[in-house]
Amino acid sequence: MSLINLDLSNEEIINKYFNDLCCDKYIEPSIKGGQSNADNALNTLDIKNYAKTRNNVFPIEKRGSSYLSAYIRHGLISLPEVWNFVEKFEYQDKTKFRDELLWQEFSRHLYAIVGKNSNDYLNYAIKSNKNIEKNYQNMNCINSIKTELESTGYMVNQTRMWFASHFSLRTGDNWRNYEDYMFKHLVDGSRFANRLGWHWVMGSQTGKVYGFSKFQVDKRAKSFCDNCEVKYNCPIQNWPEEINITKKTIDVDLNLETNFGPESIKNNIDSKPEFVWMTAESLGDNDPALNYYSNLPAVFIFDKPLLNYLQLSTKRIIFLLDCLRELSNKRSTQVYLDDPIEYLKNKNFASTFAAVPKYKKITRVNIPTTEFPSVRLVKPINFYPSSYSSWKKRIELNT
Repeated sequence: MSLINLDLSNEEIINKYFNDLCCDKYIEPSIKGGQSNADNALNTLDIKNYAKTRNNVFPIEKRGSSYLSAYIRHGLISLPEVWNFVEKFEYQDKTKFRDELLWQEFSRHLYAIVGKNSNDYLNYAIKSNKNIEKNYQNMNCINSIKTELESTGYMVNQTRMWFASHFSLRTGDNWRNYEDYMFKHLVDGSRFANRLGWHWVMGSQTGKVYGFSKFQVDKRAKSFCDNCEVKYNCPIQNWPEEINITKKTIDVDLNLETNFGPESIKNNIDSKPEFVWMTAESLGDNDPALNYYSNLPAVFIFDKPLLNYLQLSTKRIIFLLDCLRELSNKRSTQVYLDDPIEYLKNKNFASTFAAVPKYKKITRVNIPTTEFPSVRLVKPINFYPSSYSSWKKRIELNT
């Protein structure tokens, strides 16, 4: 067990504790962690013309991205907060933006139910006639996407779709390897939103394929094509070749509490918690457990066995460190590099439920003394959401 000294610089911490647990050397993310940065990003959010600019890719200054995703993913700001904040904007922009927020919540609901089953095809099995003989190495669009991701930890939604379509439907490689690659580097990387995006693009979720070709690049980032050495012999001039789609079934458990946690504060043990265990899903000042037990220390555990397996980018670790360091300036905070299952053994702690497989696994072994419901935009569901549109028709907002 290692207690991380937050008085050290990020670079010193990376070199001392995470050197063998990351896929790259020290790189600062373009989006800075911390509650104050999250609050500023929300308070200065301007979605004017979002409906027209949200799909822009390049030049960067023409993008309509909100850059809130990393803060939302880590619970520094909640989906209900953002939903309410954009009420003042024009109907068209507000509606488009809120639809993206609902998509985020849909991905969380789906992941809460299917969990690790999302590593396989969902509702449809996909088989594409991949052309592995073509040379895709010199494509400026794909290379630019990878460069931005690796150097900043961020991708806009359009390039995420391009990348996923290209490496799931066109090349001869396993799509999971490239989804893992995105997950390693994205500061907002999540198995729910990121992986659902891949399923949607390749048709595994809806049975309809998003085909990436030169047409989209010319429309959204023309300079990528203009400055590409293969622009006169583009290997993605046409849509991906024929794709075979086969309907399949997926077995799921629809138990509400198993999937979505308690509806209200749940006292599991007749004792008082000694600390609040923070997870990467809920690092904000308004985390329910943290907020309720304002006098207790906070504990965060970097999961060493998991990090050793995932080999995340240093950008992701640095984002989390900035969040934790700012938290430590407000209350007693201890940050460890350890196995959380071992660390939490025989300890009394409070936590906020996280609808992800790892949290469920840890708390099956180490039952929280007190467990708090997650903050949600939409109330939990007791049905399998086979599509976003069918889910949207049946949900009840929590705002």
